[in-house]
Amino acid sequence: MAYDDSSASGQNEPWIRWFCGLKGHEMFCEVERSYIEDGFNLYGLRACVANFSDCLDLILDRIGPDDSDDSHLTQSACTLYGLIHARYIITSHGLDAMYNKYANKDFGTCPLTQCYGQPVLPVGLKDEMGSDTVKIFCPKCLCVYHPPPIRFKSHHSALDDLGNASVDGASFGTTFPHLFLMTFNNLVPDALSPESAYVPRVFGFRVHQSAKQRYELSGANYAASANARTSRRTSVAVMAAAAAAVAESTGTHGNGFKTADVDAVDASNTNTEELAQSLEKGSHEDNIASTSARVENDHGTGSQIKGSTSKGSGKNKKSARGKSEDSGSSSKRKVKNLDTSADAKGKKPKRNK
Repeated sequence: MAYDDSSASGQNEPWIRWFCGLKGHEMFCEVERSYIEDGFNLYGLRACVANFSDCLDLILDRIGPDDSDDSHLTQSACTLYGLIHARYIITSHGLDAMYNKYANKDFGTCPLTQCYGQPVLPVGLKDEMGSDTVKIFCPKCLCVYHPPPIRFKSHHSALDDLGNASVDGASFGTTFPHLFLMTFNNLVPDALSPESAYVPRVFGFRVHQSAKQRYELSGANYAASANARTSRRTSVAVMAAAAAAVAESTGTHGNGFKTADVDAVDASNTNTEELAQSLEKGSHEDNIASTSARVENDHGTGSQIKGSTSKGSGKNKKSARGKSEDSGSSSKRKVKNLDTSADAKGKKPKRNK
């Protein structure tokens, strides 16, 4: 938080009241003077703030704003008051002071429609200064929101134009809203019912779950394609930057390249293209050679089968021819025998005289 003590100059109001009256500081309550004067309540804060004693004197009005023109002292005093405030609001007196502000809705209302203006409580997500700004916690929907920005302006000082965005979350801490609801349990509202949940509709019909899944899938695909395009553009930009750096270091020609550099780049590109073409051609020739070898192998196997088939058929023909010759000779012998027997019947054998 950046503060200037010029707005407090010439004013007789106490420093604590001035601080809590700044625009955007409506969430702060006025810490009792007796609480700040008790050294036990400030244990461990000396190491968190520079010029601790001077800041404490400024908060307790022991020194006036006119006595210290150092803006860093005012900044440190505001930081110290925020740390003290975070301890004070979890005491009994501090809880009572914050109860009145909660009842008046000084902390604001929940922005969720289903909560119907439920009052909220300030909360810090971290207990360390400088980690995060203050947030608001809704006890009905149990959600944490950013507080609405303060747009009020004042003619007194630029300090009065400070919004909630400049308030550190450590000024309220992580404990306060939950301890507040435990102390005043009658303020705990009823939880949201499932029927109050918003249901998306198109022309009066509920949007089916599958439509949401398709929408999420299309969104994921679009994000992936966008990332791919971004990576390509990044690589092109890196190559262009590298080329520009080389051009600046070696001299320029035309668009920033020397003639030798251009020739070298062209030659490298040509060699790369030729190499790619040769590799592609070699792979194509290898495919053709392997295909022809496979065809020849298949053709040789077929011819061998055909030759063996023809040889077998020749042997069968020879065997058939031999059988036919044998049958022919046997038939001839039968005919000859028949003729011989006929001659023997027609002629009588002569007797030897």
